[in-house]
Amino acid sequence: MKRIFALLLALMLLCTLVASCSKDEDEDEQTDLTVVTEHQVYTPANNQYKDSFEYEIINGDEVAIVNFTSNYTLHAIVIPDKIENCPVVEITDGAFYQCSQITSVKIPATVTRIGDMAFAGCVQLEEVIFDGVPTLQTIDDYAFAKCAALKSIALPETLTKLGEGAFMDCITLVTVLTQAPLTEIMPRTFMGCAKLYSVTAFSQVEIIGEFAFSGCTELAIFHPASVKEIRAYSFAGCKRIDPLTPIEGLLKVDKTAFY
Repeated sequence: MKRIFALLLALMLLCTLVASCSKDEDEDEQTDLTVVTEHQVYTPANNQYKDSFEYEIINGDEVAIVNFTSNYTLHAIVIPDKIENCPVVEITDGAFYQCSQITSVKIPATVTRIGDMAFAGCVQLEEVIFDGVPTLQTIDDYAFAKCAALKSIALPETLTKLGEGAFMDCITLVTVLTQAPLTEIMPRTFMGCAKLYSVTAFSQVEIIGEFAFSGCTELAIFHPASVKEIRAYSFAGCKRIDPLTPIEGLLKVDKTAFY
């Protein structure tokens, strides 16, 4: 009987220790949780349109713009190059999504990344200005998609990535110019740009992705000698591009490329 009682006592003690250890682990997990602070707001001086830039501090001493609000009067905006004496280096995903009041945006030279859909649906946006000597490296997926009023754009030489669908359905876009060392035009990058006529100085492009220029019915100038591969439906509906014009070094053309 005493032996049984001793075993029960030992079992109860073991259960108590397990519960205590579990509680300590839970407390440790809660201690490790990252505290997320609310976004802060920057309001420019002499601000007649009530512009407000929501931002967050990243990497300890840099700023990312995460959202924008203003009244609905059509007007140009200038993204600040510094907030709290920290450089503005990023425009995050969807930061200016469907801001239909913006007619022009000046992007400071400090910005290195424009995120997914950052300006998508800004239907009144006519002009994008890269100020000073840009350091922009990345324009991510669909960043300027459906900017229906955008007519031309000159991309910085520092650009190393132009994302999928970046200018898709920019229906009044006529010219694109860049000296950037891009080696691939991603799928759907200019799809649906019905008035696009000239894409020049993409001198290092080797791959043209699926549907890259699909529906660009006015496209007449785009024959970089560097191209080695043209993928499915890349130039579908591009009636002014001659698929029989030889490109030196071209290795692979999908059978639907000029469908």
